[in-house]
Amino acid sequence: MPLQVILLLLLLVGTATARPPTADEAKEEVREQQVNDSKDDYDTLPALEHIPESLKESLKKQKLRYLNMLQQHNL
Repeated sequence: MPLQVILLLLLLVGTATARPPTADEAKEEVREQQVNDSKDDYDTLPALEHIPESLKESLKKQKLRYLNMLQQHNL
């Protein structure tokens, strides 16, 4: 029985102290989220120094082959 009373009190205290954010708090949260989204976009880009030279050369060769193919087909 005491456990149920404690849980009921915790529930009442939790709902009594919860409140919706004010307009200023909501605007600040939106502004912070926009900044975080733009930072996350750059975090996904690989650091160029960590890409092996062999992979870079392979990508250059593939690009040149593709460009030559486009020129041959007049595209």
